[in-house]
Amino acid sequence: MACLLRQPALSGCRRFFTQNRFSTRNSQLSARLYSSDKKENLMPRNILREKDIATDQEEKGKVYDKRPFKFPLEANKKYLWCSCGRSKTQPFCDGSHKVDGFKVKLKPVVFAVAESGEYYLCNCKQTENRPFCDGTHKRQDIQDAIKY
Repeated sequence: MACLLRQPALSGCRRFFTQNRFSTRNSQLSARLYSSDKKENLMPRNILREKDIATDQEEKGKVYDKRPFKFPLEANKKYLWCSCGRSKTQPFCDGSHKVDGFKVKLKPVVFAVAESGEYYLCNCKQTENRPFCDGTHKRQDIQDAIKY
């Protein structure tokens, strides 16, 4: 459609229809994305949140990476997300929080998703929507914590 808009031979009626349809679609999309009520519906949700107490731990783990990890997840399958940031199998827990030398109080977050698909899992460990990325990694203090 973008090519049609650049062609000068297009009639005024068709150009208006094409532009109007795109502007309507864009306004509907932006309203859906930026509406505070509907924004929460677009964020992935841990369907085991009510059963898992580790989801609401106040302490945050060590920043592991400043970018999220895209991973395919299966519906209704249980996963353990590392919340301490010390696992060697990030973003999943390998039990590193249990090692005697560490004094880590954080427990892994048990989670599952309602629909199979690819999800962005938080690697900065500072998200408010554990274990899913909520964009917190864009903060300057988190960007400064990891140097490549």
